Amino acid sequence: MSDTKEILHQILNDEKLLNSRAFRDRVYKDEPIIRTAAQLKKSVTPSRIKEMKGIAFTPEAYWKTSAWLFYTQGKLMEDYEDDFTFSEDFVKYYPSYRDLSVEQLRGYFTWRTNVRKKIIEKAPLPFVYIYIYELINCIGSDDPAECFTRLKSFCSKYLCFDSSIAKYTDNWLCDMIVYYGLAPELANDIEDISFDIKRLTLIHWPEHSEDELFEAISDLSSYQIKKSLYYTAAPQEFKDVLIRSFVKLSEFFMEKRKNSLCDKLFGNIVECTHNMFASAIFYDRQSLRSCDYRFSEIHSYTCRNGKWTCSKYYGNRGKNGHLGDIVKAVDCLLREKNDFRYKISISGVSKTALKIIQDEINSFYAEKERKIAMKIEIDVSKLANIRKAADITRDKLIVDEGPENMFEDVIEKASDTAAEDHSLLDNDEISFMRALLYDGDTEQAARSCGKLPSILADSINEKLFDTFSDNVIDFSSDSPQLIEDYTDELRQMIPKE
Repeated sequence: MSDTKEILHQILNDEKLLNSRAFRDRVYKDEPIIRTAAQLKKSVTPSRIKEMKGIAFTPEAYWKTSAWLFYTQGKLMEDYEDDFTFSEDFVKYYPSYRDLSVEQLRGYFTWRTNVRKKIIEKAPLPFVYIYIYELINCIGSDDPAECFTRLKSFCSKYLCFDSSIAKYTDNWLCDMIVYYGLAPELANDIEDISFDIKRLTLIHWPEHSEDELFEAISDLSSYQIKKSLYYTAAPQEFKDVLIRSFVKLSEFFMEKRKNSLCDKLFGNIVECTHNMFASAIFYDRQSLRSCDYRFSEIHSYTCRNGKWTCSKYYGNRGKNGHLGDIVKAVDCLLREKNDFRYKISISGVSKTALKIIQDEINSFYAEKERKIAMKIEIDVSKLANIRKAADITRDKLIVDEGPENMFEDVIEKASDTAAEDHSLLDNDEISFMRALLYDGDTEQAARSCGKLPSILADSINEKLFDTFSDNVIDFSSDSPQLIEDYTDELRQMIPKE
């Protein structure tokens, strides 16, 4: 209570004064109640607000729409600023300037002045919606792109005060892009359009990486992948199997079914009448125009003589339950395959889809086992023996004997070793070696014994390694080649037929 009111209260309730002769013997009659100076002062209506309110009583306003009246009044007041203290809270549905009192209008324009200065404070909800209506009608700027940017920025900041506006503003932002022909990319982070981008990733799966497919599935699935205990334990394995299963299911539907897997998941694209800026006060200044607008191949708009239609996936525009069932089935079967401690159940997936997923899981683990089996390991312990053999050979080559005796001894021993190692090779390998040594057809030699040239070469190299301490056949190119240094010894080992 202010000091003035406190003084008045004390005077009017003082017992001594009430019991005094001045009050006791007085005959009472109607008299003005004592008021403060502020109470006696009447609120002054700014001339611009008077002018704005007067528009509602013009002859033109009687036959024009309420949307026209809002737009006309808004354009008159678009640069108006005020500085008025207003603390009242109130509620109005579809609020407009015409519905507000002078005090409420002054409170609104004061709040709007601060918003334009980037000072955003909580306000009565009618203020918020009137400001949004202004921006979608391009009141405050003639540039639709600037109004869109202002609206998007305001909505993102005001959500911390009242999140209820989000159920309307995302649709109005999309409608602004379409109605004013703005760039489609402006809507990429709006939830509805973001879901369409993820759907397109799944529709055109061959054009996208595994990471992109996984993120799209994760974002669209009602089953939350990243909260799965099995995914937490083996994320890469889960991801690989899920992508493989999705690709196989997509291929199956492409080959065996009339509709694609994505049609099965999301339904069909439908064209429906579209009410531009539904639930907002919007004055259509191009009411008879015709145009087309396209966000993507699965989301587009058409206007003919002012009548709008929209083609897109209708129904559930959020997380997809059918896709969630597939993801859950992958999770369940992986847990069973690996005897995971925590099991889950499967629902909503056909037996055919389950078989495809199970086959992919089996195939994944079979490939994993083959890769482990084919892994080449070098036994370092055998390197010492190889060095020892090399040292012995070196010592023999540097003995103090005549050159003729030295080489004869080496050749004799090599011939003896070659004769012994000849017996290590089987008939198929000998036939293959003859083709290599004497310009024969190695491909024909391999085919005649039903083996691949690379298999035969590896087997021969392995069997003769102890003799030559090296590979005798080089298969680094497309065809096998003998190591030239060992050709003479090999011909002694395997003479021409």
